[in-house]
Amino acid sequence: MDRIDNLHFYEVDWSTSAHSIMAVRHKVFIIEQRFNHKMLKDRHDPYCHHILVSNQQGEAIGSGRLNQDGRIGRIAVLMNYRGLGVGTRILSELIKIAQQSHIPRLSLNAETDLSHFYDQQNFSADGPVYMKQGVPYQRMTKRLA
Repeated sequence: MDRIDNLHFYEVDWSTSAHSIMAVRHKVFIIEQRFNHKMLKDRHDPYCHHILVSNQQGEAIGSGRLNQDGRIGRIAVLMNYRGLGVGTRILSELIKIAQQSHIPRLSLNAETDLSHFYDQQNFSADGPVYMKQGVPYQRMTKRLA
């Protein structure tokens, strides 16, 4: 298995990388987590900043996106690559893009059992816990400016 320093993190365009992004999302959200197919894509994808992660063989193993309004979402890492810091690095790359784009505030919806992952990047809980497809979520925000 690759170590994180052997992985490649790219900002990619939806029009050229949708197939790779969708493959990662499908494996994580549909096959593994059994979410409905609405998690694969939406009308925002063509306008988002996307991070795609590939291994040394060029296989897509992770992805995440940032909307123009500062919403981070669809962070997905294949199971074999979890625990290496891939998700943290995706989140860091999206935060850098937001800073470069002068987005003053970020928001995301975190599964409550993953809120520590976002706490490490100084996101704060914002609002009540709610259920989505049987999973508890918490809205979290972070000010950049």
